[in-house]
Amino acid sequence: MSKLQGLLGKPKTYTIGGIELELGPRTMNDMELLIELTKEDKRGEAMKELIKRTLKDAVPDATDEEIGKIAFEHFKALSEAIVEVNGLNAK
Repeated sequence: MSKLQGLLGKPKTYTIGGIELELGPRTMNDMELLIELTKEDKRGEAMKELIKRTLKDAVPDATDEEIGKIAFEHFKALSEAIVEVNGLNAK
């Protein structure tokens, strides 16, 4: 590995809805999602895809259908965890 190894994000463990999930940060491969989050007309779909990709990485055997059925009551906790693990908190 090169010295860029030090720039890789570190996963964090969160408990959401009583389930422990190790969420990893998104990478440069997901840059289009970050850009779409800044566009009001694309923000909803971008956030949905961001949550989907993050959960798919955390729980590889989860199906798209299963992820799609996650209750809205967990949206705030999921989105806050994703913001935190990606270092997107306003400081």
